[in-house]
Amino acid sequence: MSLTSELYRFIYHQYHVKMIVRRRKLAVKLALFLSFTFVLSFSDEILTPSGNEIPQYVLDYAPFVHLFSGEHFWPCDIAEHLNHTTPYLNYTPLQARTDHPTLNNLDDLNKWGGGRHVFLQSNDDVEERPEWLVGKKNIPVTDPPTGFLAQDLLKDGPQPQTKKGYSDAPAVLVVIPKENGIVDAFWFYFYSYNLGNTVFNVRFGNHIGDWEHSVVRFQQGKPIAVFCSEHSGGRAYTYEAVEKRGDRPVIYSATGTHAMYATPGVHPYVLPFGVLHDETDRGPLWDPILNSHTYTFNLSTNKLLASNITPEAPTRWFYYAGHWGDKFYPLTDSRQYTFAGQFHYVNGPLGPIFKNLGRRTVCQSWGVCDLRDNLDDESVPTRIEIGEGDDWDDDNAVRPPTLHLEEHEGL
Repeated sequence: MSLTSELYRFIYHQYHVKMIVRRRKLAVKLALFLSFTFVLSFSDEILTPSGNEIPQYVLDYAPFVHLFSGEHFWPCDIAEHLNHTTPYLNYTPLQARTDHPTLNNLDDLNKWGGGRHVFLQSNDDVEERPEWLVGKKNIPVTDPPTGFLAQDLLKDGPQPQTKKGYSDAPAVLVVIPKENGIVDAFWFYFYSYNLGNTVFNVRFGNHIGDWEHSVVRFQQGKPIAVFCSEHSGGRAYTYEAVEKRGDRPVIYSATGTHAMYATPGVHPYVLPFGVLHDETDRGPLWDPILNSHTYTFNLSTNKLLASNITPEAPTRWFYYAGHWGDKFYPLTDSRQYTFAGQFHYVNGPLGPIFKNLGRRTVCQSWGVCDLRDNLDDESVPTRIEIGEGDDWDDDNAVRPPTLHLEEHEGL
């Protein structure tokens, strides 16, 4: 064989070996790329809610709520609340007292001027403290039964009703995905009556219907912040700062007003003419995941979906634009009085859709969000006025960006 032939064969062999090596390297790179892409897409699918799916981490980090041990007005069922109210346009009834709105048609009331001046007025004299208003039957289970009823003997164990922390009053969970891997889990708590605090032994700020809320904010599936609503504002904390049972945050509901706090104790807040305070303690522990209406909400489409956890949960009530209680009583009503510009009874509050669901920071109010990294800094916030049911007034009611109630189907 000639030298030229040998040289040709050597060059061909070297070229072939290099091509094999290059192909193998390319195959490895391609496999790594595809694996990485799969992991990313798989992680996004798990971490970001899609459609009506609620990620497991939202439940893993759901808050516990300590109600006040001496509370007189306990959590209530929004469906039962409707059964004892009549829609009024200002002070004029819109339908018969026996024709109660339901969670499946409450948004029909928005046909009356957009709903903003509609009030769900109690059919009973609230001064007489009817049972549905007090909600005593909804006190969370503190001592689960030692034995189980026949219907409790299921393959998955006892029913939620037998578990510590269960309340017959459903909480409301609304999960909202946002930009940059942010997911906000809004937990709403409803009470049929708010008992205001006292100044100079005079009580102000009572109202029928009371919506409170907390928010657990996640980023890439990890909890990073917790917000507690207080009257028309609230306070925000890093997840690491708050008290926990296991991994779940623990928050506290104040007696009467049900304002939410991160610690037990006395919590002062300021009015123009003096100092008021809320009080919290380690009363009955409420576990909202045992009984909740659960939803996802899309800020772009304004669409609320019953989640995969409670697929039969009603949705139309969410779009109701009116008040969840009586309009403040006129001074001709024996139950009403005023002092220093403040009323004994104020308007019932607006619903969850007005709680600034599209907020960019975890705080409810606009402006700087003070995210506290410890529970020691409990400085006294300044509160200018009681307002409508300790809630946003008409000029300051905050809706999610692009949210237009009139665009909701059926309005």
